[in-house]
Amino acid sequence: MCKQRNLGDMCFFKRLKCGCARIGVYIGIIAFISVAIVAALLPLNSIAYAKNSYNAAKGLHIANVSVMTKQKTVRTQGEYMFTKRSASLLITFDGLDASEIRNAHKATVSVGRYQIVSAKADLAKIEAVSSLVNIRYKIRPRVLGIVRVELQKEGIYDLQDISIRLAAVTMHPKRIWGGVDSNPHVSKQTNYISNENRLSGNKLCSRKPILSIPDSVLNASDLTKDNSYSKRSRYIVIDKIAPRLSVSYDNNASYEGKYFRNNRASRILIQDDSFVFSYLLHDSYPIAKVFADGKQVMVLTAKSFKNDGVHTNMWYADVSFSGDASWDVRYCVEDLSGNVSSSISNKFIIDTLAPTVSITGVQQGGAYSHAVVPTLVIKDRWLKPESVTYSLRRMRYAKELHSFVPKKADSQSVSVQYAGFYNGTQDDDVYQLQWSAKDLVDHVISGKLQFSINRSGSSFSIDSSTKAMNRKQLQNAKDIHIEELNPSGLASPAKISVMRDGVEKILSKQDFSVNSRIDHGWQRLTYTIFKRNFADNAHYRVRVMSVDKVGNHSCSESAVSKKEGMLQFAPASVQFTVDNLAPIATVFDMQNNSTYRTNKEGKTLRISAKDNIALQYVTIDVDGKTNRIWNGKDVNKSVLSTKLKPDGFTHDVLVKAADYAGNITILQYKNVKIVSIANKLVKKSEADKKSKNSESKDTDSSDDGSDDGSDNSSDNDDWIARSQVKKSEKSFENADSFKRNSVNYIGIVAYICAGIIAILCAVLGISIIFKKKINVSKLF
Repeated sequence: MCKQRNLGDMCFFKRLKCGCARIGVYIGIIAFISVAIVAALLPLNSIAYAKNSYNAAKGLHIANVSVMTKQKTVRTQGEYMFTKRSASLLITFDGLDASEIRNAHKATVSVGRYQIVSAKADLAKIEAVSSLVNIRYKIRPRVLGIVRVELQKEGIYDLQDISIRLAAVTMHPKRIWGGVDSNPHVSKQTNYISNENRLSGNKLCSRKPILSIPDSVLNASDLTKDNSYSKRSRYIVIDKIAPRLSVSYDNNASYEGKYFRNNRASRILIQDDSFVFSYLLHDSYPIAKVFADGKQVMVLTAKSFKNDGVHTNMWYADVSFSGDASWDVRYCVEDLSGNVSSSISNKFIIDTLAPTVSITGVQQGGAYSHAVVPTLVIKDRWLKPESVTYSLRRMRYAKELHSFVPKKADSQSVSVQYAGFYNGTQDDDVYQLQWSAKDLVDHVISGKLQFSINRSGSSFSIDSSTKAMNRKQLQNAKDIHIEELNPSGLASPAKISVMRDGVEKILSKQDFSVNSRIDHGWQRLTYTIFKRNFADNAHYRVRVMSVDKVGNHSCSESAVSKKEGMLQFAPASVQFTVDNLAPIATVFDMQNNSTYRTNKEGKTLRISAKDNIALQYVTIDVDGKTNRIWNGKDVNKSVLSTKLKPDGFTHDVLVKAADYAGNITILQYKNVKIVSIANKLVKKSEADKKSKNSESKDTDSSDDGSDDGSDNSSDNDDWIARSQVKKSEKSFENADSFKRNSVNYIGIVAYICAGIIAILCAVLGISIIFKKKINVSKLF
């Protein structure tokens, strides 16, 4: 019974599978029939479309092209029309009759779009901008087709590169299945119309097909304010991007943000795709206006610019600003389409000239026997009045005089006058007028002027190098320069004497030189006393004595006088000391690499320092740090002393003695240790305690031989101990190796057993599966 039920179930499944197969076959047949029907209808659709396709007559051509823009003002230059907004083309074509216009309602219009490829405005075509538009017709007096095309993209459009492709299909899509656009033969039946004539422009407002339009649309005679038109324009340039303007200067070192002490130059850089038209068409728009002191001196237009030769949209021009003036520069760029860049304005001042000085009342090197009134005037257009300094000094007494007349000052000049400073022979002297001034760009002017008022003979002065030596203690002397100024001239050569340690010597002609010249009528003599006259260590005084033609006896070193208890020297009085010997210094009880025991107060260090002229200072440095300094009166003591602390460390001690001429003597002691006596006793007692507690067999610690024996015995004991430890460690290592080997053997046996068990399990599983398959086959 079970077998019969199983057989019945199997028959039922077989019948079910046969029914599904039949349904699939039926569905496939229906799909095939549908595809066949569609394939049969497609040729009919193609034939129907072909029969209704418009085949335009020959002789069609573009009669007129009108240009309309959304910009109130449009610039035209030559063949070009420029706009910064989108433009519309209203294209009129003829060659159709009234019976044929029913089949042509749409057209594809293509307009060539170009770009600039060189600085000479050479054009290269980028693409043909195509638009599918409706065709509108005018029937009277003749049939005209009208299409409107919108130009949105930036670029250059050639109105002689226009083509129109007609699509003449009017059949209703419900009558023929598939629609018009599904017919691949339509493109072969279209007609192309190319533009051959010059262009005109107007605007068409209606968007629906019409049968008649005014004649003004065709001849563009009725223009509105929103339209631009040119009979000669061939190209439409649509540029919506404003030019990029940048200005850089070669000199940016300013004072207070706007003052410059040197001339400047600027480079104007313009980045614009259509600037080449401004350059070639000589656009007169002022890109840069230059004003100097409020007056316009330069205007730059597009013709002043150059191309870099690499990028067609990069143009530059250079502007030079030379001369002292207040400059005002204004930059701005507007292209022919009306796009305006951001404006740049720079104001700055160039001042290349230093302030000027004029002096009246006295002259350089002038000699006067009466009172004078020197007047100083400093001028500059951009002067800093607070920077002006001036002074009048008496050279002999180095006294600064004050003006009794108030100064006059404004933003461009300062004037000062000296009067009433000479009151008789007591004021005979060489006077020096000195000044300095600075303008807003740090141009500095300075100078000095010397004149003399003299009723009693010559006047003397010394130069700066001699002043540096005067009344100083020197290691080596230099040449001495003394200048004598006399209005009448000398009756005989002057005598020069050198006093060495109080002993005077008249120099011969070989010991000095004289340079004489006439300075504004005055005889100016410069005496140079050679340095070989000051070779020895001594105190020197130098003086010049002369007699002028009037009989006035003069001396560079006037007699020393006292005024109000103060010692007064003449301006040209020269005296100095030559000392090239270093001081002699001695340190008592101090040597290198020595140890000194002292009490806790420290070791007393005694120093003796002497010099042939005078000591300036004596110092002691310990490890580079100053420990003690003697100067002034303290340094002249016979013995200088200080204490060094007993810290038990080694130190480097440096003793330095110097005189006023710069001669230095250095004494250095290294590795000096100072130990306290108390610390030494404590250390000794601790050492005695350690010696009593030791287990040494020899009671005499001073015996070196016994110490060596004990050391040897301890070394032998250590060697035996080390050898015993090594043996035990080796035995342990052998035991460990045996344990590791046994563990390895157990692991190998475990792995082998696991493998055998896995193989047995696999064989058992295969046998069970094979038996199940045999039982199933018996059932069927």
